[in-house]
Order: sequence, then structure tokens, then C-alpha cells
Amino acid sequence: MGREGTRQDRRAWKQNQEAVFGNPDFVRERVLALLPESANKGAQPEWRFEIVRNKAAGRSTLLYSAGASARIYGKAYFDFAAADEAHRSLTHLWTNGFVSGSILEVPEPLGIVPEANLVLMRSAEGAPMDQRAGSVPLEASLTDARLAAQWLVKFQNTAIPGLRAESPCEKLEILKIADAVAKVAAECPEHSSLLIDMIHDLRAVTPKSNASPAVAPMHGQFRPAHVFIDGSRATVIDVEKLCLSDPAKDVARFCHVLKKTCLEERGDPDRAERVAQEFVSEYGAHSAGNLENLAYFRALLAFKAFAKLLKNRKVDAAQRESMGRAYQAEFERWVRCGAVSEMAA
Repeated sequence: MGREGTRQDRRAWKQNQEAVFGNPDFVRERVLALLPESANKGAQPEWRFEIVRNKAAGRSTLLYSAGASARIYGKAYFDFAAADEAHRSLTHLWTNGFVSGSILEVPEPLGIVPEANLVLMRSAEGAPMDQRAGSVPLEASLTDARLAAQWLVKFQNTAIPGLRAESPCEKLEILKIADAVAKVAAECPEHSSLLIDMIHDLRAVTPKSNASPAVAPMHGQFRPAHVFIDGSRATVIDVEKLCLSDPAKDVARFCHVLKKTCLEERGDPDRAERVAQEFVSEYGAHSAGNLENLAYFRALLAFKAFAKLLKNRKVDAAQRESMGRAYQAEFERWVRCGAVSEMAA
């Protein structure tokens, strides 16, 4: 009953968002008031409001814009604790080396509106890596990859107070996907034997220790779409799901999403692989010890993507087959790499 009440509360909260956050008085008094330049009493441009993303979990992304360049993003949360944590983490990073002009940056935090659980920040300059991937020369994409790796190394070496440590059961994600795999096998019984074999293969390369390597701050959603490139500078957004965990998870996710996007958009797989290799190479040049469990996490993400693809009816049969083969090949590749690492240990 309590859970249903929470769902109803979240639904009501989401329905009220546009009316609250788009109210002209709210925009003027609670949003624009946080801009230092708003002290200028001259003519003010007309600001527009839109909800960019509205997640069921109780988190929304808002955009306030005036013209092409004046843009303020807001992250609205169902509960204040989440908003406060996100604001503290972003502000801490901004004041500890990720400030504008530092080359490796986060968006400038403007403040928090406590009564609305709303965190406000300036927009990141430049274009996200996923948009640049198909429009810039390969050498520029490789430079982008090196910048992204340098940002992640710097971030994982930054002390951030108050971060929770991910539990061992969370770290060994194979325990989380058993139920999902069972559902896929029920819907696609012809693949059940394959899925079971893949779980056994994955289990064989699962990290044997929860203490190695040492945990580090984890972005949690470190992917090309969240890395904005502007010349020689990289700004990373969505710094809100932070915790302490195995640093290889962020590395693995970045590479996996890079290649997954390539498959979904029928891009150049060789180019995606080259960019992923450049990212890992640059990261390893600074933090090689953090890559101990990279093979496991790469295999895990490929396995999860393969299992989800099997029941995805929005993808046509030909693309599903080609993507399925690619995910299987990726899975087998990283299982082999993990097995070699185990033998060498």
C-alpha cells in the first residue's frame, strides 16, 4: 500500500512539474535570480522552458533558454535528499579542479532551489561525443577519446566526501540479472541453452575479490553522450549518480555504449573499436591498475545487451541478427580475455 502511495505521489509530482517550473514568477524569482548577470536591470530576454527528460524514477531534466546561447539546465528530484546530494557533488567537483578553464570540467553549478528539489547549472559548451563521432575526422575522434579518458582519470582521483560504497552484491552484477535472464528465456525458449551457457562463462571470469582494485568515485553513467567536447576541453554532465565502486565499470560502460550506438545506428564498427581502444589506452597510461576487472565488465555489458536484444521487437529481424552476432562476439572476446587474466594471476 505504501509503495502504491509512493507511485501515486510521484505521478502527481510529475504532473505538477510543468506548471510549477514553467511559472514566469518562479523562473524570474528562483531561477534567473541565481545568475550573477541577472543583477543587470536592463532589458531581459524572454526565457523559454521545457522538460527535456522525465524519468519514472522521480528525476527530470529541465531546460531554460533564451536565444541560442543562454541556456540553464535544471535537475528536479522527487525527494530533497537526492537533490542535495547531486548539488553537493557537482559543487565539490567545480571547486576542486573541474572549474571552467581547467580543460577537464563539469557544468557550473548555479545553486539549488530547496522547496522545489531543483538543482540548476549552466549548460556544457561544445557538442557531445556521440554527435561528433560521425561528423569529425578519425583523428579528432581519437583526440576526443583521450580527453574523455583524462577526465575520468582526474575524476576517479578526486576525493569526494560522503559517497556511499557500492555493496559487493552490487559490484558482482551477475547476481542482479538472473531474474531478467529467466524472463528472456521464458519469452525466447529457443535461446535458453545459449543464455545458460553464457551465464556459466561469465561466472568463470567474475572478480574473485571485492577488495581489488581499490574503489574509486564512479560516475555511473559515463558515456559519449555525456562528454561534451569544445576544442581542447571536455565537460562531463549528469554528475549525480556517484558512488564508490570498481573504477573499471566506468571504463567498460563508455566503451560498451560507444560500440552499442555504432551497432544501433549502423555505423563503422572498425572506427568505433579504434576510438574505444584509444580511450582505454589513454586511461591505462595513467591508471593501468584500475583495469583489472575490465574484461569482466565488458563481457557483462555485452551479455546484458544481447539478452535485451532477444526480446526487442522494435528492431527488425535482420538488424537483430547482425547485432546479436556482434554482441556474442564481443562477449566471447572478453570472456577469453578474462580467462587469460585469471591464468596469469
